[in-house]
Amino acid sequence: MRMDIKKFRILFIGIFLVMLGGFTVWSLANPKKAFSDMENRSLQQMPKVTKKSVLSGKFQKKYETFLADQIFLRDQWVNGYANMQRFLGKKEINGVYLGKNGYLIEKYEEKDFDADLETSNIARLSDFLDTASEGLGAEHVSCLFVPSKIDVLTEKLPAYAEKYSGAEVALQVKKQVEHGERVLNLGDTLSGHAKEYIYYRTDHHWTTLGAYYGFSEYQKLRGESLPDLNAYEQEVVFDDFLGTTYNKAHVRTKPDEVSLFHTASEKVSVEGNDGEFTSDSFYFKKAAREGFDRYQIFFSKNTKKIVIKTGSRTGKTLLVVKDSFANCFVPFLAESYDEIIMVDPRYTKAKIGTIFREYKEITDVLVLFNIEKFRQDTHLSVLKLRSGDLKKEEEKNGPEKTEGDDKGDDEGDDIFDGLISLD
Repeated sequence: MRMDIKKFRILFIGIFLVMLGGFTVWSLANPKKAFSDMENRSLQQMPKVTKKSVLSGKFQKKYETFLADQIFLRDQWVNGYANMQRFLGKKEINGVYLGKNGYLIEKYEEKDFDADLETSNIARLSDFLDTASEGLGAEHVSCLFVPSKIDVLTEKLPAYAEKYSGAEVALQVKKQVEHGERVLNLGDTLSGHAKEYIYYRTDHHWTTLGAYYGFSEYQKLRGESLPDLNAYEQEVVFDDFLGTTYNKAHVRTKPDEVSLFHTASEKVSVEGNDGEFTSDSFYFKKAAREGFDRYQIFFSKNTKKIVIKTGSRTGKTLLVVKDSFANCFVPFLAESYDEIIMVDPRYTKAKIGTIFREYKEITDVLVLFNIEKFRQDTHLSVLKLRSGDLKKEEEKNGPEKTEGDDKGDDEGDDIFDGLISLD
């Protein structure tokens, strides 16, 4: 009997080793994937063998990651593991809460944030807002903070979820700037609509409806009227969107719908990265359809600069300093400005002063950030702005140069030119 058990164990181990070896050989033989749409990240490629990399252990670590990333049927294994965890009763997978009604909600804790970076970001943004207000007038400079789902959709969180709020960050900016009334946290407004479809279930962004409610607060801040929701023709473009939080958790849930809110006058000219791409629409349906990220329908991708000309004849030009939450918000602004210049600090090394010197017609500024992305942003040094950057007059010898200007402000603008955001 003992021999039978021993033989069985040997046979079982043999079968396991054959399967393991087979998967490894199959994975090595198959074409290597460079990018995982499901996980929204680049996959490890076969590392180069060098004496230095082997002796340091870097080759072994990269090779192990390579085997894991390129394993046969990898996406199916990842999905299967995540759904098994859910079956076993887990309510949090890979930093994502499995919320009610199929909502996948990013988990945030204070330990996720660097206090020194946050303090620096608050100071840089506050200085930028104050300098812009001095040059353009306080009534022409606004800042909107968009909270994440964890702050707004509290009723959809699991019962054990730890309490978190990013509201203090917006409050600190509000306290530090001279015109704090121009800094808004949209948390209260969005919480009032928490039962509506204001955030995607499977993605971290707000929906177009959520952006509309944010737009309502911006209009109040400007003293302008708000178009009624029924004034927009709503078009559902996609109903199969599985976004960033799905890519982290990999659990089955109902895909999201992506809607556009059309107006009667949508004639625009869009130019990205000084001519890298152009369009006569805010919406890039082909790019969103061909890729995995349906949110790319809004301006195709995050990039250093996008210039929009609307032909609205208002005499106003708006600079939007933003992250990806602004992408579905900006179309609501088309009737309020002749020109809209969108700048994403994550994709440029150029100081914001260069934008003001290039576009002297700027009359208004809007800063729009997701609170959590703002807290973690390592690129806000580009918000450096001097009062001389805002002067409209040019001296005989050309644009005014303020003390301390250097070539680094004007050259080598973009280290991530054209990169699609993983945000």
